[in-house]
Amino acid sequence: MSNRSFRIGELLVMLCLATSGTFAASGPMGVYLWYPGPGVPTDADCRGLVANVRPSIAKAEDWLWGRVPHHETDELELYLIVTPSRIETTYSSGMKIPGTIVLSPSTSVTTLTLTGIPADRGIVERKTYYCRFQISEPAI
Repeated sequence: MSNRSFRIGELLVMLCLATSGTFAASGPMGVYLWYPGPGVPTDADCRGLVANVRPSIAKAEDWLWGRVPHHETDELELYLIVTPSRIETTYSSGMKIPGTIVLSPSTSVTTLTLTGIPADRGIVERKTYYCRFQISEPAI
């Protein structure tokens, strides 16, 4: 199967993110765990991280509401939350940035590519990797 790309449009990467529209029902709705390692993670890397951190919707909500969740491991857990009407992260940069989310049905790795990021060396593109995980809790 091929990767599916979802155009985000204007993405506000801060505590209160918003999209310029809504996603189709087949869009990338869900909660994703940030992958902190260097390079592109493998599916095994993501499965290992999820097993070690044990992410949850409750922990993601704690981050959104300013309550740092109790860390059971030394891993820093940050989240990307995608709903039909907004995109939120549990970290912030404070500006609108266009981007794309790429999901592959054959792996738990999710790629968020932000374009047009101002940096000291000019405008750059940044890829951030997240890991999908199974949830049994109600969606945010």
